[in-house]
Amino acid sequence: MGVQDVKRRYRRSILGPLWLTLSLAILVTVLGMLYGRLMSSPLDRFVPHLALGLIAWQFISGLVNDSCNVFVAHKGWITSMRCPLSMFVYKSVWQHMLILAHNSLVYVGVAVIFGIFPGVPGLLIIPGLALVSVNAIWVGLLVGAVCARFRDIPQIVQSVMRLAFFVTPVIWMPDQLGARAHLALYNPFAYFVELMRAPLLGQAPSTLTWALALAVTVGGCLVTWLFFARFRSRVAYWL
Repeated sequence: MGVQDVKRRYRRSILGPLWLTLSLAILVTVLGMLYGRLMSSPLDRFVPHLALGLIAWQFISGLVNDSCNVFVAHKGWITSMRCPLSMFVYKSVWQHMLILAHNSLVYVGVAVIFGIFPGVPGLLIIPGLALVSVNAIWVGLLVGAVCARFRDIPQIVQSVMRLAFFVTPVIWMPDQLGARAHLALYNPFAYFVELMRAPLLGQAPSTLTWALALAVTVGGCLVTWLFFARFRSRVAYWL
């Protein structure tokens, strides 16, 4: 279902999903040249940081934003037949994984240009991506159900995600905050961006990053389980 959604979205398009990759590559080039000079950061350090940050952010924000309509968009399925609601969340996660695979071509280009070889730490992208995907599942279930009940929530989520982009170290580096670098720890999105970015830069995410990301994962799964234990049967009526 996820594959068919991607094909349908780019039907009769010559490049298909590669349009997203091309636009991302242009964005990385422009922002890299502009912000690299504005922030007086060496391009060989800033551009890879920016490219991987944008790749990770587009993956994470896409999952969160799509979770708002994950059940509403499949109202016909849910109201006409009995099926696991998680199926539609899995479809959304897989769909964004396919887009992530296309966007990874931007990383390959950046790695070749700046001579980046992640080595053994690069293998940590596997558990990092798995952890992000697990969080995407509980976020999709929880936010999707709440948005089915309250139709104003999607606008709030989209506004929050736009704001979160600027306060997450995507186009800036935590060390640029100086003595206030610790403030990035209060942003949960920063943990998951780092889990996807650090391994591909040849760095191992810190133990604190893993611990905080795991804490968010366990807490989110628990809250979602308690919520669905009570309201799962009502979702079809909310649609």
